[in-house]
Amino acid sequence: MKGQRVRAFLTAMVYYCAFVGITCAGELPARQDVLHFTSSLSDAGDTFVAAKKLLEKLCTYNGLRCTLTAYPPGRALKMLQDSESAGELPRFEDFQQLAPTAVRVPVAIGQLSFSVLTHDRNLLVKSMADLENRTVFYVRGNAVIAVHTELRHLVAVNSEHDCAYKVLRKHGDACIMTKTLAQKMLNEIQQAPDAYLLQDLFFKPIYLYLSLHNKDLLFPFEQSLKQLHQDEKINH
Repeated sequence: MKGQRVRAFLTAMVYYCAFVGITCAGELPARQDVLHFTSSLSDAGDTFVAAKKLLEKLCTYNGLRCTLTAYPPGRALKMLQDSESAGELPRFEDFQQLAPTAVRVPVAIGQLSFSVLTHDRNLLVKSMADLENRTVFYVRGNAVIAVHTELRHLVAVNSEHDCAYKVLRKHGDACIMTKTLAQKMLNEIQQAPDAYLLQDLFFKPIYLYLSLHNKDLLFPFEQSLKQLHQDEKINH
């Protein structure tokens, strides 16, 4: 039913624009090609799967064919900046600092929870300030962490696995990553519970970004997300 309401709304907008003789921001030309979107998340994670399902619904409602492919964060960022991809999801509001030409669809698609992984069970972290004098790892290209330049020893690594192993092998003090992925990795490598401490750190809303070349998708995607917002949140 929600899909029918979204399609009805968009169809009505197109007819209205045609009737009054104007070009609407959401009136899309027919597209035969497949639009390729990127994600900096692991395609094995639940959040990637949820993002892919949401993108498929958005594209179907708007008569588009789309794919979502996982890439390392730096590669995904470059593809978006060069308009090699149609868009990127999910990303945080801070992502605009790394990709100033990207167009953010203003309706949040959900939120992600971040946790801090430490090997020192006595290191209690309530905020980023508690990590100021610690060596902290994060995945390269993650803008929501990179903006914390007040951390003197913030070190970028290539993957979530590198981030966790650096801490578990005591090469540094902490790793910041999404909570669900951290829990999944720790279960996979079967670390003893007394060997680490995983603590909630903060929650951040996540968004869909479009390349400048595909900014005409902004209006229809924004309207579709408003309709889907209650049912299609990505909460991990």
